[in-house]
Amino acid sequence: MIFRLLVLFLIVWFLIWIVRKQFAVSADKKPSLKSDRAEDMVACAHCGTHVPRSLGFEANGQFYCGREHAELGPATKP
Repeated sequence: MIFRLLVLFLIVWFLIWIVRKQFAVSADKKPSLKSDRAEDMVACAHCGTHVPRSLGFEANGQFYCGREHAELGPATKP
């Protein structure tokens, strides 16, 4: 009787080990958010905040950090 329980325990443990290993391998295959290529950081014409070029907006030859600043236009300096 104890031998059967031991064999059953080993089988369950082995199946759990295989499933965990499979999930660990699939987690390693997920693409990372990091990029090997550096992206240009550009200052917003309205507020001066630097943001990646791909996240900003361009209007009238100027670069802006968001749509609101693109609508407001370049900052006026006193």
